[in-house]
Amino acid sequence: MFRLDYAQTKSLVKAGKIAATNALRHSKALDLSITFIDKGVVYEELPNGAKNVVATIETPDNTVHTFRKGMILHAK
Repeated sequence: MFRLDYAQTKSLVKAGKIAATNALRHSKALDLSITFIDKGVVYEELPNGAKNVVATIETPDNTVHTFRKGMILHAK
């Protein structure tokens, strides 16, 4: 069962940041390209520093559908 644990979440986020930093550093040292997302656009950064746009990410519709008393839900 999952429970909210602030200390564990904080340590996992810290470990993720350290792992990402190490991966970026190693990729640059090996002259590999790096793919990242910035503001809904996927970029590929080449070893010489040039950035290419790979794709754009469509954001989902964030409309919230509220349920009212007495509504009938039909499942398929």
